Amino acid sequence: MEDVIKRSGNTFGTNEAFILTQLSVAAVPTAAIIFLDIITNQVPQIVFSNKVCIKDDDGNCDLYPGMSSDVCANDSSTWDYMNPESSIISNFDLLCYPTWWLTLTSFVFYLGMILGCVFAGLLSDYIGRKPALMILLFLEDLSLGLLLIAESYQVWLIFRFFTGLFIGYFVVSKVLIVEGLKIQYRHSFLAAIWCCFALGFLFLALLAYVFTKYIDMIACIVLLVAFLWGIYLFGIEESLRWLLVKRKEEQASYLLGKISYRNKVDLPSYNEIRKPQDDDFNMSDLFRLNESRYLMTILVILSIVSFYILVTYTIDVGNTIFQITSVPVNLLVVGVAHLVGVLLAAVSCYFWGRRATVSSLHIIILGLLVIICALSMYVVVTMVSSIGVRCLSAGLVYFYSLYSLEVFATPLRAKAMGIITSGSAVGGLLASFLDFFNMDQDVDLSFQIVTIVAVFVVTIGTFSLRETKGAPLPERIETMPQILPYEQWCQCTADNPENHPLLTSPQFTHIHVNNALTSG
Repeated sequence: MEDVIKRSGNTFGTNEAFILTQLSVAAVPTAAIIFLDIITNQVPQIVFSNKVCIKDDDGNCDLYPGMSSDVCANDSSTWDYMNPESSIISNFDLLCYPTWWLTLTSFVFYLGMILGCVFAGLLSDYIGRKPALMILLFLEDLSLGLLLIAESYQVWLIFRFFTGLFIGYFVVSKVLIVEGLKIQYRHSFLAAIWCCFALGFLFLALLAYVFTKYIDMIACIVLLVAFLWGIYLFGIEESLRWLLVKRKEEQASYLLGKISYRNKVDLPSYNEIRKPQDDDFNMSDLFRLNESRYLMTILVILSIVSFYILVTYTIDVGNTIFQITSVPVNLLVVGVAHLVGVLLAAVSCYFWGRRATVSSLHIIILGLLVIICALSMYVVVTMVSSIGVRCLSAGLVYFYSLYSLEVFATPLRAKAMGIITSGSAVGGLLASFLDFFNMDQDVDLSFQIVTIVAVFVVTIGTFSLRETKGAPLPERIETMPQILPYEQWCQCTADNPENHPLLTSPQFTHIHVNNALTSG
């Protein structure tokens, strides 16, 4: 399969650059949908009628905008929302409700995302990558459209759950991209996806700056998703790896002929290609097989902790740390931090390798979290450390996406990616729990200590991961890389790729023999 990709002139169904442009852009609405609550749950501005005001300690009128228990203590006839359609808080009159009631929007979304990502992996293995992508993307757009007509907060929560349930299209898009890439392009393509995810924050910032009604902002996201659906319908083709796994001879032969004609190269026929392992595995096999259960456990925990930190510091960097009240500026800061973190991780993976990168990122984040916890009284130190944590957490999210796609065999890849992405949703769910507590200093310190312990445990676990830089995607279970025994944790396998089980497998040897014959 790797030989087909190489001999096709860097083409898999369509030109690689075009695939990158199309499927990577799917990350833009994904970020906007995941963090939609930032713009829909803005605290509304209040106006007071009949010159009624709240007296401060000096006897002056305090007419500040925003949420305040003093405002709610007044008769509702003495105040009103300046722009009732600026957020769901004003539109559904939620200002005086408990704070935890407003966090239910994030809670139900991540709950749907946990279920939806697992379902997306199963669906793409059952009906194909492209059909799953198109179905889930359509249903996601429909769910977003239904948010526009929600007439109550309860209905809004139901539709918000469905936006999380169908967000699994992002899982399928990543699998579809990586299954058609040459080895040396994987890290850069995955980096492009997560850079587009950062652009999603900038897209939200632009919407919050241009529009004053949350309905208009959601409508723009709906139009963007609909546009991408139309582009993917005609511009994306099925994964050749999936066709080979499912033994779809007619479709695979047609796709091979199409690639061969477009690039003016001779490709092997369907019968000449080494087939991936038969797809006779189910979801439980990921945790039952010796080849995958330890990898799954480590990567799921890594995804939970990474996304928990990312979501937590997405909220904190702009609002808490810099005291930024402007939503567009807050999103701009977060987007730039995310972009920088992904680029740093991608460069490190390219030059230093996957294993060294993830271990180093965890060690640095662990140190920064300890600094934040121990030196919280120093504002500048806390600000710089928080920015660092937010940047590097984006790098961790990029890493587990890349590594998860590289280590699992084709019959397990989409299922594994679905479960691991569901782990991200669990991390987001845990982050949303923070708003259920009154975050006084003692409670906040407790959560920080728990986070430090979790990062420390995950850091130890990353030492057991094998290097995958330069290795072909495993097509069969027996060629999947295994975790390193503890006595080898301090060795760097990236400097000795000839010892890697993937690179010494019959599959990889077969590829290089074909390449030598072709070039000779």
